[in-house]
Amino acid sequence: MHGVPSMLWEFRDLFIELRDGPAAGWGGDVLQPWLEMRPHLVEELRELGRPDSRRVRVPRGGNHYTVLEGLYALSRVLDVLVSAFQPDNPDPQLLDWTSGKPWWRGTIPSTSAWPDFCAAIGAVSLAESSFHPFFHEIVSVQVSDDADEPPSVVGECWPGAIVGGMLVARAGVVIRAGARHMNIDVAARSALYWAWWRRNRRAVDLSHGWGHNSQWATDFRRDYVDEGQLHYNIDADPSRQPDSDLSDADRIDLLRYRCSIRTDLGTDRWPFDDTFVEQAP
Repeated sequence: MHGVPSMLWEFRDLFIELRDGPAAGWGGDVLQPWLEMRPHLVEELRELGRPDSRRVRVPRGGNHYTVLEGLYALSRVLDVLVSAFQPDNPDPQLLDWTSGKPWWRGTIPSTSAWPDFCAAIGAVSLAESSFHPFFHEIVSVQVSDDADEPPSVVGECWPGAIVGGMLVARAGVVIRAGARHMNIDVAARSALYWAWWRRNRRAVDLSHGWGHNSQWATDFRRDYVDEGQLHYNIDADPSRQPDSDLSDADRIDLLRYRCSIRTDLGTDRWPFDDTFVEQAP
């Protein structure tokens, strides 16, 4: 991180091995030996998880994969691991729009693969039971009879994970909310930004549409919990102009929830250089 080339790009190799290799239902028996041979990856993740790492701006470009590109390769693996918990949506809009084929062409892992992987990389489960978009990804929404009822968690589809203070993956949850807080169809079905693939909803990722190698030059979004505050997208470039037709509230909601929650904002927004800090619950 401090001038040393990142080795996290090796997670790209794991992604390709998982895509081309094991039979359906694979789990820790495939993942753990791979990670045991690469303790340097766990050490690098642990260093990135230090709360003060959020203050370090990582280098971009150069002749080596950057930390953010390495973390992005990790996130691709995570998207595959949590797919075991997601309902399958046959909507063709969820397919790779460049080929008409599924984004993920490998097999689906067992539900044990995700917790086994988290344990192997030193990630711990999120302990937040009250709904918060920093910690929770909306999978489905139940409408409350009370239009003013704020969102609450009524079920967990998969656990979230954090390494030190760095968010690795949000928990997938079922929530209940009143109509004045969110539109249940929009919140559950609108495009999910900063995600390469979901089985249950459309994803918007900056790697989509790029070539075999170029797609891996995509940055991971780093979010941190530190000193009682939640830091969203700390590596953003705030000098870039935001979407001019969105209100500040819509922009912050898209950043926090990573999807639309009241009015569907579509798939061509640019929230990738927005950043925000708020008090932790």
